[in-house]
Amino acid sequence: MQSKIQALANSSLFHDLDDKSLSHIAQQFSKRVYQAGEIVFQHKDEGHEFYVVESGEVTLYKQMGLGERHIRTFRAGEHFGEMALISKARRDGTIKANNEFHCLVLDKKGFNTLLEEEPRFSQRMLQTVTERLRKSDEAATRDMIAAHQALSFSLANLADSRDPETGAHLSRVRAYSRLLAELLMRHPHYEDNISESFVEHIFLVTPLHDIGKVAIPDGVLMKQGKLTNAEFEIMAQHTVLGAQALEQVLEYCDFELFHMARRVILSHHEQWDGGGYPHGIAGEEIPIEARIMTIADNYDALLSERVYKPAFSYEETAKLMAEQSGTRFDPVMLDIMLSNIEQFEAIHKDFMDAEGHQH
Repeated sequence: MQSKIQALANSSLFHDLDDKSLSHIAQQFSKRVYQAGEIVFQHKDEGHEFYVVESGEVTLYKQMGLGERHIRTFRAGEHFGEMALISKARRDGTIKANNEFHCLVLDKKGFNTLLEEEPRFSQRMLQTVTERLRKSDEAATRDMIAAHQALSFSLANLADSRDPETGAHLSRVRAYSRLLAELLMRHPHYEDNISESFVEHIFLVTPLHDIGKVAIPDGVLMKQGKLTNAEFEIMAQHTVLGAQALEQVLEYCDFELFHMARRVILSHHEQWDGGGYPHGIAGEEIPIEARIMTIADNYDALLSERVYKPAFSYEETAKLMAEQSGTRFDPVMLDIMLSNIEQFEAIHKDFMDAEGHQH
């Protein structure tokens, strides 16, 4: 165990983490040895593992024309293989040991465990992807973005899975958000603020809205009854904590996509009349993407069963939301949503059918 901890401490990815975090991370890794000339993985293999080099060297080769080209060599302290594991893509090169090669190996199960249980591991992996995105050339950028999207949704899903009642909440909410953005794009009140790229971005970032909940204690997050005032204050911090995580990403990759994600995370519990949190802002001070998210999130919550309430019908849900027009919700935006309510109901029904539920 100690040798695994030391190998991780020597790696560029984990070198400055404390002993407790290193020990927790090391438990999920196994040790493996390859002999000189042995293949670690080949081009087009499925990417099920991530590697940290302990000692020795391996070389990455990629197929170029009729032969292989030497791309780079990995030495002690370096890591490789995470991109295929995150994006579920097949390997795009072959790794071969140059000499006796010792490494630590993390499989998909261990990777998901660390994403869920070790926030600093999740942060480092997100930073790794964004750093590669920043340094990539244009052709590779598409692959990096796909990997970032896959990792972001995986992180969001793991945070969401701590509440067993949510089901396909993330997938439904992003579908509602995209639909509402498309409707708003054609409305004169919003057409100057919503573009095709806005619609694409909001679909990608809305699953991250509750990512800050990974930092909320289980006793508060999973409490069956009503929260006390003190517990509610703790729960409300998930917006700020999630936004802080995106601020760290923005230090590496200053893209509008990530700025939008931060705004959604921070402000999706703000209310039109100023009665929300964390900052009590009101009206059009609330970012438009956060106002969209508020409507999508509340619509899905009302239609879903919770420990404290039954699932409401489509008619009851529309009525309850209409009653909060101008208080919780942007009134013009909500009117557009309710005027096209059958399209939102169709999304919900499609997901219910996919899950095998009866309407």
